[in-house]
Amino acid sequence: MTPDVNVLIAAFRPGHPHHGAARHWLDAARRDCAAGRATLVLLPMVVAAFLRLVTSSRVFSDPDAPAAAVAFVDALLASAGTEYRGGETWPIFRDKVLARGLRGNQVADGWIASAAEAMGEHLVTFDRDFLGLLPASRLTVLPGGERRSSPPRG
Repeated sequence: MTPDVNVLIAAFRPGHPHHGAARHWLDAARRDCAAGRATLVLLPMVVAAFLRLVTSSRVFSDPDAPAAAVAFVDALLASAGTEYRGGETWPIFRDKVLARGLRGNQVADGWIASAAEAMGEHLVTFDRDFLGLLPASRLTVLPGGERRSSPPRG
């Protein structure tokens, strides 16, 4: 079984209107996994979306710290019978989120950079926001790109 991002968000945030139902389901799923009756699969894009949304001040007036959101994912992954089906991406992605304090929409770029790094790929982009996420040897920023997080020039 694999939870959608909305289930993880509701289970993580106590003030969420569906927290009780989501937490009940997640706790039961973890018990089933620990007993060997099921496997809980965390999908890479669900984890990335979870981190992006719970740390976003555009989504929540009181967003969560990246460290707290990562700790929640780590706790799930430490549970018996839980798997992350994204190869070696989680450790790289986790480190980028924590080291750079990635929040909100920065998380998507962190995920892309982590996936490229885990696969040994070279990322080509117009987005200069990747400059801090990948070493120069793994990144080409094509001319014409601007930093999205910067205010528009004008």
